[in-house]
Amino acid sequence: MLHAPTTSAIHTELPKPVQPSTNTKMTARLLNKLDTIHHIEEAHILHLSRQVEVFMQLLPRDNIGYHPVGSGGVSYLTKPNLGQQINCTLGLGMKGLVTETDLENLEALHDDADLTPSILLCPYADQSALQALAMRNYVLDSFLNIYARSLHDIQVEVDPYMSFSEDLTFGPDMIVSRTPANDDVTSSFIHASVAGFKDDGRSVDVLASLAETAALRRDTILYFGKIDGQIAGVGAMALMETKYGKVAHLYIDSTVPSFRGRGVQSALIRARLNDAKSLGYDFATIHCLPSIGTGRNAEKEGFGLAFTKTMLTKRSD
Repeated sequence: MLHAPTTSAIHTELPKPVQPSTNTKMTARLLNKLDTIHHIEEAHILHLSRQVEVFMQLLPRDNIGYHPVGSGGVSYLTKPNLGQQINCTLGLGMKGLVTETDLENLEALHDDADLTPSILLCPYADQSALQALAMRNYVLDSFLNIYARSLHDIQVEVDPYMSFSEDLTFGPDMIVSRTPANDDVTSSFIHASVAGFKDDGRSVDVLASLAETAALRRDTILYFGKIDGQIAGVGAMALMETKYGKVAHLYIDSTVPSFRGRGVQSALIRARLNDAKSLGYDFATIHCLPSIGTGRNAEKEGFGLAFTKTMLTKRSD
């Protein structure tokens, strides 16, 4: 778990940012390993668990939580307006056979929370998962692309006590600043995040809530891309450890509309990869919808498509 560095722990020297190489052969070999698939899935479960834990702190009187379900699955139940990004089940079928009883129990949890069951299914889940879901009227709703990258090829000095106080320069007018979450930056992060996402159809309240969960996570570093001193975009990096190893998850990337097309997200990705390697991490992930440009930017920075998850939602009878 990441804590804000104390003054005594901050070093005054910060390695200059370098452009990560795009070793696609290394990434391809990595993604062919079954352990890597489980590493990615466990990190996704841990990531969403920590998001929901923040919601539990923010809304202690609401019926918010997460619950283990059959064969490695975890169901996340929050407020209906937060949508499937939060209210879904991960990991179903990753530890073997999925039974009808497993799905009956899962659906009962959702009935109690007044939520429609949605399963974000990994293509490497046991075949019984898809068969059981089809039998119970689950239908295809959407897709989520999962990108991953080895960081072994990034040449920066490992420094677990690195400073976050100095900006990183990318090109003549782009800088990236970063900091562990604190009250001084939370409002700026939320404002910029909402500005970049508000044209995707979700309400401002939902977008602000999602940004706030990132800003309040103790395992997360916040990143600000700035052009000519103005915040042009933001992103976050969660530093997590699973039984398969460490993973740096890059998430909630948002570019202010007036700064799109100027390399903001690429700079934010590059800064986080360099920092992750400096902090001793050798593996990174990004999740995104197939229809947005994040995947293309991730591939430019050396990520490969590990697999695509399907969102399956129970159809009303």
